[in-house]
Amino acid sequence: MNKARLQGLSAGIIFTTTIFAGFYYGTGLSEGTTPTPEEAKVNAQPKNPDKDPMEKEASKKEPSIVTYSIKVKTNMTTTEIADSLYKEKIIDDAAEFEAYMNDRDFSKKIQIGEFVVTNNMTYRQLANTLTH
Repeated sequence: MNKARLQGLSAGIIFTTTIFAGFYYGTGLSEGTTPTPEEAKVNAQPKNPDKDPMEKEASKKEPSIVTYSIKVKTNMTTTEIADSLYKEKIIDDAAEFEAYMNDRDFSKKIQIGEFVVTNNMTYRQLANTLTH
């Protein structure tokens, strides 16, 4: 790269930065983004010192773990497996799980046997369990 091109590139970067800064500071978008010291102190102190509000929210919504032992039989289809997992509340959407299995060719590799699955397993983990 020669000297003239490098100078042109540098001038372009400086010009672009100047335009962005002008819009940012000229439109007032930067105002109100920095809290005052009083606001920072109020926001830093938790309202309940015993428990953080985010922990309280998480503990309210903690779902129980459901375990299910599925028996895969000869000639059992992916649809039947997905419906069984949906009825036992292992998965939320049988059609979505079936599509996942078909799209990634797991449906061709399902093994016969009894498998223990839980509702906190991902589709990938369920597929690996059913194919190994």
